[in-house]
Amino acid sequence: MQPQKEGRENEEKIAEKYRKQGYIVLNINEKGFPDLIVIKGKEIEMFVEVKGGKHPVHDFQKEMHRKLEKLGFKVVVEKIE
Repeated sequence: MQPQKEGRENEEKIAEKYRKQGYIVLNINEKGFPDLIVIKGKEIEMFVEVKGGKHPVHDFQKEMHRKLEKLGFKVVVEKIE
Protein backbone atom coordinates (compact mmCIF):
# COMPACT_ATOMS: atom_id res chain seq x y z
CA MET A 1 0.00 0.00 0.00
CA GLN A 2 1.23 3.52 -0.75
CA PRO A 3 2.40 5.33 2.41
CA GLN A 4 0.15 8.34 1.74
CA LYS A 5 -2.95 6.16 1.23
CA GLU A 6 -2.10 4.13 4.33
CA GLY A 7 -1.65 7.36 6.29
CA ARG A 8 -5.10 8.61 5.26
CA GLU A 9 -6.69 5.30 6.22
CA ASN A 10 -4.96 5.39 9.62
CA GLU A 11 -6.16 8.97 10.18
CA GLU A 12 -9.72 7.91 9.44
CA LYS A 13 -9.48 4.99 11.91
CA ILE A 14 -8.38 7.33 14.69
CA ALA A 15 -10.97 9.96 13.69
CA GLU A 16 -13.70 7.34 13.92
CA LYS A 17 -12.42 6.31 17.38
CA TYR A 18 -13.02 9.85 18.65
CA ARG A 19 -16.31 10.29 16.77
CA LYS A 20 -17.65 7.20 18.56
CA GLN A 21 -16.84 8.97 21.84
CA GLY A 22 -19.07 11.89 20.84
CA TYR A 23 -16.44 14.28 19.50
CA ILE A 24 -16.50 16.26 16.27
CA VAL A 25 -13.26 15.56 14.38
CA LEU A 26 -11.78 17.79 11.67
CA ASN A 27 -8.92 16.83 9.36
CA ILE A 28 -6.44 19.54 8.32
CA ASN A 29 -3.80 18.99 5.64
CA GLU A 30 -1.14 21.63 6.29
CA LYS A 31 2.51 20.56 6.52
CA GLY A 32 3.49 20.03 10.15
CA PHE A 33 -0.01 20.56 11.52
CA PRO A 34 -1.48 17.58 13.42
CA ASP A 35 -3.74 15.37 11.34
CA LEU A 36 -6.93 15.77 13.37
CA ILE A 37 -8.67 18.39 15.47
CA VAL A 38 -10.92 16.81 18.12
CA ILE A 39 -13.79 19.02 19.32
CA LYS A 40 -16.40 18.54 22.03
CA GLY A 41 -19.13 21.12 22.51
CA LYS A 42 -17.57 24.45 21.61
CA GLU A 43 -14.04 23.55 22.71
CA ILE A 44 -11.03 22.05 20.99
CA GLU A 45 -10.22 19.02 23.16
CA MET A 46 -6.97 18.11 21.42
CA PHE A 47 -4.96 17.88 18.25
CA VAL A 48 -3.99 14.37 17.14
CA GLU A 49 -0.97 13.32 15.07
CA VAL A 50 -1.54 9.87 13.53
CA LYS A 51 1.48 7.66 12.85
CA GLY A 52 1.42 4.21 11.32
CA GLY A 53 4.02 1.49 11.65
CA LYS A 54 7.49 2.83 12.22
CA HIS A 55 6.87 6.32 10.82
CA PRO A 56 8.41 8.87 13.20
CA VAL A 57 7.12 12.25 14.29
CA HIS A 58 9.30 14.59 12.22
CA ASP A 59 11.10 17.62 13.66
CA PHE A 60 8.86 20.08 11.78
CA GLN A 61 5.82 18.31 13.28
CA LYS A 62 7.32 18.40 16.77
CA GLU A 63 7.88 22.14 16.36
CA MET A 64 4.23 22.69 15.44
CA HIS A 65 3.17 20.52 18.39
CA ARG A 66 5.30 22.67 20.70
CA LYS A 67 3.71 25.85 19.33
CA LEU A 68 0.21 24.48 19.89
CA GLU A 69 1.08 23.29 23.40
CA LYS A 70 2.54 26.70 24.20
CA LEU A 71 -0.86 28.15 23.27
CA GLY A 72 -2.43 25.80 25.83
CA PHE A 73 -3.66 23.03 23.53
CA LYS A 74 -3.25 19.31 24.12
CA VAL A 75 -1.41 17.41 21.37
CA VAL A 76 -1.56 13.59 21.23
CA VAL A 77 0.37 11.18 19.01
CA GLU A 78 -1.67 8.06 18.16
CA LYS A 79 0.24 5.09 16.73
CA ILE A 80 -1.34 2.40 14.59
CA GLU A 81 0.69 -0.79 14.25
